[in-house]
Amino acid sequence: MELMVTVAILGTVVTVAGPLFLQTTNFWRLTSARYTIQRDVRTSLDTINRFTRQAQSGTVVIDSAPGQPPCSRLQFEYENAFGSVVPVSFYQQGKKLYMNNNGNVSMLSDSLAYIAFTYPRTDDTSIISVALTMQSPTYRGGKKALQLSIQKVRIMN
Repeated sequence: MELMVTVAILGTVVTVAGPLFLQTTNFWRLTSARYTIQRDVRTSLDTINRFTRQAQSGTVVIDSAPGQPPCSRLQFEYENAFGSVVPVSFYQQGKKLYMNNNGNVSMLSDSLAYIAFTYPRTDDTSIISVALTMQSPTYRGGKKALQLSIQKVRIMN
């Protein structure tokens, strides 16, 4: 009789513990994906904002790299502290966001789903809107996607 009660209690614990463990793991992966995405978006937007503010307005071009979504590349030039003109571009290549600063290419994020550079007002080309959607894998092949940022950047030059 005691053995049957022990087996019944163990069966109940295993029945409850399995889904609880699965939910805890899923919650941890979703939370981790969200924090990773938020960190990537903040870092990327900060870099884009910092460089775009310095752009010379007559050199700004919004287009797309071959095979990439429309409006997914921003190119411009700015004058550095030494008076040299420096070309800069931000662009999407697959799931990655790159920055090319005078030939030095660096990856800003590897969890990019989509980026779009647009002019929010047709009468003012000194303001550029940046929209980022990042996604990260979670549990069992699922993906967590967040559109965290639509930011307007004013070109100062």
